[in-house]
Amino acid sequence: MNTLEFLERVLPSEGLYCSFTVVGKYPKQCHHQTIEELANEVLAQSQAGHNTYFAVSSFLTDESREQVNVRAIKTFALDIDCGEGKPYPSWKEGLLVLSDYIRDLGLPGPMIVRSGNGLHVYWTLTAEMTPEEWRPIAFAFKASAVAKFKELAEKRGIISPTPSKPYIDPAVPADHARVLRPVGTINTKGGNTVSLIFDAPPIDPQQFASFFPIAPSSPAEPPTRHTSNSTLLDSLAVKQEYPPSNPDAIKNKCAQLKWAIENQSAVDEPAWYNVMGVAAFCQEPEEVAIRWSNQHPSFNEAETRKKISQWKNKTTGPTTCDKFEETNPERCKGCKFKGKIRSPNQLGIQYQEVQIAPDVLDTAAYEVELPKPFKRTDRGIKVVIDDADIDICPFDIYPVGYGRDEALGYEVVRYHWNRQHAGWQPLTLRQAFLTDGSREFAGAIADQGIVLFNKKQTEYFQYMLRTYMDKLRQQRAMTNLYSTMGWKHDYTEFVMGDTILRCDKNGTTSEEQVLLSSTSQRLGHDLYGTAGSLEEWREFTRIMPKVNLMGQMFAIGVSLSAPLYAFTGLKSTTVSLYGPTGCGKTLAQLWGQSVWGVPEKLHFAAKYTQNAVFARFGLYCNMPLTIDETTMMDVKDVGDFLYWISQGRDKARLNRNAEEREAREWAAPAILSNNTSMGSKLVASGMETTAQMVRLLEISLQVHPIFKSGSTAGRDIYNFLSTNYGHAGREFVKYLMQLGPEGMKGLVDEAFKAFPKKYNHHFTGEERFWEQAIVLADLAIRLAYENNIVAFPPEVMTNWVLGQIGAMRKTVIDYQTDSFDMLTEYLNEHANTALTVWHTGNTKPAVDMQRLPRGEVRARFDCHRRDMTSKFDHGTVMVDRTHFRKWLALKGVDYRGFMREMASANLVVTPKSNKASLGKDSPIKLPQSYVIALNLSHPRLRGILEDEDAAVDDAMLGQLKVVQ
Repeated sequence: MNTLEFLERVLPSEGLYCSFTVVGKYPKQCHHQTIEELANEVLAQSQAGHNTYFAVSSFLTDESREQVNVRAIKTFALDIDCGEGKPYPSWKEGLLVLSDYIRDLGLPGPMIVRSGNGLHVYWTLTAEMTPEEWRPIAFAFKASAVAKFKELAEKRGIISPTPSKPYIDPAVPADHARVLRPVGTINTKGGNTVSLIFDAPPIDPQQFASFFPIAPSSPAEPPTRHTSNSTLLDSLAVKQEYPPSNPDAIKNKCAQLKWAIENQSAVDEPAWYNVMGVAAFCQEPEEVAIRWSNQHPSFNEAETRKKISQWKNKTTGPTTCDKFEETNPERCKGCKFKGKIRSPNQLGIQYQEVQIAPDVLDTAAYEVELPKPFKRTDRGIKVVIDDADIDICPFDIYPVGYGRDEALGYEVVRYHWNRQHAGWQPLTLRQAFLTDGSREFAGAIADQGIVLFNKKQTEYFQYMLRTYMDKLRQQRAMTNLYSTMGWKHDYTEFVMGDTILRCDKNGTTSEEQVLLSSTSQRLGHDLYGTAGSLEEWREFTRIMPKVNLMGQMFAIGVSLSAPLYAFTGLKSTTVSLYGPTGCGKTLAQLWGQSVWGVPEKLHFAAKYTQNAVFARFGLYCNMPLTIDETTMMDVKDVGDFLYWISQGRDKARLNRNAEEREAREWAAPAILSNNTSMGSKLVASGMETTAQMVRLLEISLQVHPIFKSGSTAGRDIYNFLSTNYGHAGREFVKYLMQLGPEGMKGLVDEAFKAFPKKYNHHFTGEERFWEQAIVLADLAIRLAYENNIVAFPPEVMTNWVLGQIGAMRKTVIDYQTDSFDMLTEYLNEHANTALTVWHTGNTKPAVDMQRLPRGEVRARFDCHRRDMTSKFDHGTVMVDRTHFRKWLALKGVDYRGFMREMASANLVVTPKSNKASLGKDSPIKLPQSYVIALNLSHPRLRGILEDEDAAVDDAMLGQLKVVQ
């Protein structure tokens, strides 16, 4: 049975599936859409040498692997630990006891998996179950298994080296969010393959349930003691479960009890009843009650035993301190435990100190000890005061990190706490809230689900968190919560997803797990993982120059060069790969993203919004952005997109308080794919294109023979990239960090100087964005080749790209527009609003009535000639200045630049007043307005005068026809 077949047997058919991998010291979990994706992930992680597991249920969302998120489950399971220091010496002994258990209960045979050292046992079901249906059966199954395995193991003479430890893992049978090892993976503790040793058919859920008596109360909640309707008992009792207390310890520490016991004859009935409420929850309660009552004149042993029985059966706990104080407040004055406990019984309980739970999410739980006088118990954290265990919190908690949250702008401290029914949860607090006397602390923890008994307990909890964090500071360096990735701390750190690469003063690099800030966790989660190995990925790049996959090579070069953009004066360049479908554009982008992490997750799909793009770019920061099929981008958005990408800064936005948010910045390339030229879309937008065109490096790809012959080659490359990624970028950044900031800057500067001589190619000032993309890609590939990260040198790739520069230059020239072009476009667009007036010698001006505007007038042509037989030899055109300026702005053209160009050609003949009536000499009566007047004598405009000669002839001919 292979991994996929095994997972299909034990998992539900629908929902999300979760893998759980321990990379080094740190766990990583990931949700998958299909069981096949889950199988591929666990195999890839196992092949990478990591311990990997799967969750036994399917989940509703990808937010967590908590029990509350479980959608369905299709198995009941056991985990039998075997080996040195375990309950069973080897898996064979464990198998014998399992056989005894199955035989004694008459259970059907299960599927048995050797987990490497121990055994995983599965009773797979014919139908999946909801958590509500599954849980009662599971708890009954757990109770049976824990007790029966102990009995059967000891019967065989198998004695656990740890007597208190159960003979099976007690958490597994009733935990539907548990993770176990899948068949086909490797258990790194011994190197054994997880394998199936016994198969069995599925069993009907109701048939399985019939073997176990199910308790009437819900197993998800501990059964509560029956409470009577007595308001007196309810007011006396503490609503909490207590283990039996030591009566002598209570007497020595509680003044109320001490007086009542030493003065029994003076104790009235209400006070005596309070005392009975304490005795009822002590060790040997009836004997204690008799000892504390027998000196009273009205003592009756039978009545005393009756009262003890009432307390134990009709209340939920011992008498409260508040009730004692209500009866006799004087004796509670000066009590050192006042406000710290709820009942005197707490003073007689000594809890056993325990180790932290084994399912913690961070190794800090084991590395940092809980500071004294606090101690960890199976009922939460306590503080020891005068040999009394005082409640701090009814759950376990440990610190995981501290540092500045970039998104919030202040330092935070981070903990994990074990929430009932939910598992380990994050607790993040502003560090200022840990200061003594902070008024915000109680509200901050309550907002995250922690509400404590009273003010004093909250103060102790705050003090415990502060001292616990102080111990963490002694052992762990500060780890900031980053809202963006990329370079940090003067280029000595580099954040990639949940990993930070560091370089110390000696040039030694290291990796450490970090968290992104709350605003970025969702986007950053699992984007930058690793799979396969660098050696495999590097060897695969060897095929690229052999089959001339030049576009794909260039995409890798551009992607690798992303961290180098921070050392240039320009922020970003947009590289567009365009060509027909099937030429490998998307494959090139995925290959480029495989440098850094999971290609498909890092790659932007065709449907997106610009705000989403800028937000993602701001998150990546110094790593590349790839967007598929920008052919679908609206033409009007193209110029805006190219401009903002090159700015390296997100658009200004307001937060919910109407304050401007700090804009995210980036310095990295964007790689797009298109079926058609993006430059043509830019022209179609009608915007002024030159400034945007030079920000766009367009690379043309043709259908390669290996893709033309069929889909096999593309599919093989895609499958490889899906299982081999994330290593090259890490190694490249580590190499760069070892150079230091000055070394990196020097390399970049030298590359720009040496490039023209090496390749005999010079870029103009306008081509600085193209130069940046090509030079840095060339440099990145050269460095990666020298450091065994890629298997090809850059020269062939770079010469191929430079071979396309000529075509790109011609495109820019063809698409280039000047002020004369803009004026012509305006006049053509508004021809129906133009008025033409002919001036002949000293005669009265004549208006071209055939082209008389029927509405508004935006332009006026005044054409002059000496007499009726002469041609028009000079004139002016006037346009409405206000309207023209608005039109230029909509086209993205600077009005002042337009006027400078017209003035430099000596064309501006605007009246000194800057005003004129565009309807003068015509039937259209208009007031004066601000105008721009230009001389029509310029060669680029003289054609307008020549056209008027023909227009006059047509008008005269029309008049003659009317006369005839």
